[in-house]
Amino acid sequence: MSRFVLDCALSRPVSDQTAQWLVAAVQRAWAVPSAGYHEGKVSDALLKGSESDMAQVFGAAGCTFEPTLRLAVSTAVADAVQSGVHTAVVTTATDPLELQLGCRQSAASLGLDFDVLPVTRAGRVDPAALAAIGTPVVLAGAAGNQEIGSVQSDISDWASTTGSALVWDISTTLGWAALPSTWDSMVMDPRAWGAPAGACAVVSAARPVARRSFENPAAAVATALCTQAWLTAAPESVAGARRQTTRIRARVEAEIDGVEVHGGGADDLPHILSVSVLYVDAETIQSRLDVAGYAVGSGSACASQSGMPSHVLAAIGGLTAGNIRIGLPPGLPDDVVDAFVDALVEVVARERAEMGTDGL
Repeated sequence: MSRFVLDCALSRPVSDQTAQWLVAAVQRAWAVPSAGYHEGKVSDALLKGSESDMAQVFGAAGCTFEPTLRLAVSTAVADAVQSGVHTAVVTTATDPLELQLGCRQSAASLGLDFDVLPVTRAGRVDPAALAAIGTPVVLAGAAGNQEIGSVQSDISDWASTTGSALVWDISTTLGWAALPSTWDSMVMDPRAWGAPAGACAVVSAARPVARRSFENPAAAVATALCTQAWLTAAPESVAGARRQTTRIRARVEAEIDGVEVHGGGADDLPHILSVSVLYVDAETIQSRLDVAGYAVGSGSACASQSGMPSHVLAAIGGLTAGNIRIGLPPGLPDDVVDAFVDALVEVVARERAEMGTDGL
């Protein structure tokens, strides 16, 4: 039986080519970059080359790598604070939990206030909450939402008016939609486009980012190569993913009663959907789809514990029960998408029949 992973918003399977790059990098860059002998200097040179390549990709002044997104956010926030006087670090209620936690920890270590801003029904920062901020802050947020696919509003005018710094997480956005036009730093977890774990990048617009100790140069090398490869291939993937999420949304809304779908709109990321179904158990849907050969997410995409309700759906007032997340990989055949929806319709009908909730 064929299997298809349809939970690729935050993490995509590593391709054969990326795996080859990683193996080659591990063989050359195995030593700690800070080591004073030849092998350490080779690792350091490869790490510096990867930093330079990533900075060039984004037109940035500098790049550094961190082992986790949380540390990448902390580094970016600290770097932004050095550029001026800021009163607080803020994020939004729909941002990834790792980003929120990184902001909270950074604010505490820097002696700044921390706040989580409310969002609109579409998952974008509430304009009234933003307008209420009259002093310079560091705002860190996801450029595109990891669960409902909403693309954050352009807040460059607000940032300029208040003198605030913008730190964007572009993990789910890169290659799928235009990046924010204004940013002080951008952070990313390249697993979202099939790079290996362990090399989250921080790129800074204005000046080089101070590098902290980073001991996984091989992952950085593979990440830089994978990023350039994905950006080359991405334009061909957008139209197909847009067509497929539109198809999934239309069929789900037509063929399943009591359903709430987020994502799939013209202004959303093209590859992400959230589907919530009344009177069913999300983990049961996930398990039965898994048996049928389709891997989908359930609960919060960035929760550390499986099955936790989506904080994103809770923040926008959406239906959190019976929720599955869909993040389409590039190049998925259309017939696989239709077969997946067939399986989803069948699973929901069977679950409702077994629970005695069909027809409600």
